[in-house]
Amino acid sequence: MLVAANFAATGFASGLPVRIETGPKPLALDPLPQVGAVFVFAAPDLPSLGTSPGILFQSNTPLPEGLRLAPPTSLPFTQQGFFRAAFWPGVAPALVDIPAGTFVMGTPPSEAEAAAWEGPQTVVTLTYGFKMGRYEVNQAEYQAVMGNNPSYFSGVTNRPVEQVTWANAMDYCARLTASQKAAGCLPPGWLYRLPTEAEWEYACRAGTTTAFAYGSALRSGMANFIGRQEYDAVTGSSFNPAGVAIDRPTTVGNYAPNAWGLYDMHGNLWEWCLDRWGYNLPGKSVTDPSGPITGTDRVLRGGCWYNSGRICRSDYRAPGNPTYKGNETGFRVVLAPK
Repeated sequence: MLVAANFAATGFASGLPVRIETGPKPLALDPLPQVGAVFVFAAPDLPSLGTSPGILFQSNTPLPEGLRLAPPTSLPFTQQGFFRAAFWPGVAPALVDIPAGTFVMGTPPSEAEAAAWEGPQTVVTLTYGFKMGRYEVNQAEYQAVMGNNPSYFSGVTNRPVEQVTWANAMDYCARLTASQKAAGCLPPGWLYRLPTEAEWEYACRAGTTTAFAYGSALRSGMANFIGRQEYDAVTGSSFNPAGVAIDRPTTVGNYAPNAWGLYDMHGNLWEWCLDRWGYNLPGKSVTDPSGPITGTDRVLRGGCWYNSGRICRSDYRAPGNPTYKGNETGFRVVLAPK
């Protein structure tokens, strides 16, 4: 029995399972100079490692110093665990763990300048956790998977990709899934996709109930939007003559993240969601919603670099023709069980 896990570089490709007793000894990943993504899988028993492992960790490389991970010690890992590492030689989106939970979706009646299609408020329960892109998909990530860069504001690889249709975004997710699955980097049944509208707002709020993840107001310099047109949930929109307008998307991660480590959920680019557009939210209480079953338009969230602060609220929603591609529209991914 191995009581410490040391994955050599060849171990990433072969995905050798290693058992480790719970305790202070870390899981050790050897230095890996190649560019790509490392996944570490965990299960309480060996059969589950092959059929239904959890993703203990995911990181982009290179990792010149290697990595040390503390083995999980909570249930079901109270006595032992089995672990496997896999390597994907590509440009992968960084991911953040989003826990299962319940939140109130939509705009409260007290919020200034609310629109009818932002409600009624709905109690939403998401019974599953998922992983979400820490950033909007950038141009280098899109180019690596799709072989092209459609962006109007091209030339800076860490800017988010734009001028993508809903179908383009879905195709990127499908190709990324197929490539990482072939490398043994995804548990059975897991796939990349666009977030549902409920997942998007839940992740954007990150436990908050205010108009923005930052609080009740969006001021110039807090996000990439038209900084002259600020917003406060109590007083509404206001004009700031000194406000900043960058007039283009910025590189990802330029502004403060929300409490769950997600960047640019307010402004920068509109983000495609999986759902079809419905004029109203369902109201009352729902579990794991995924939008109307009929309809043409898809949901867009988050606002963009040329929108006012009001449009960039956590609860603002808009329809988009799925064939539309503009230099204000991009996306981020979710990785979750099918």
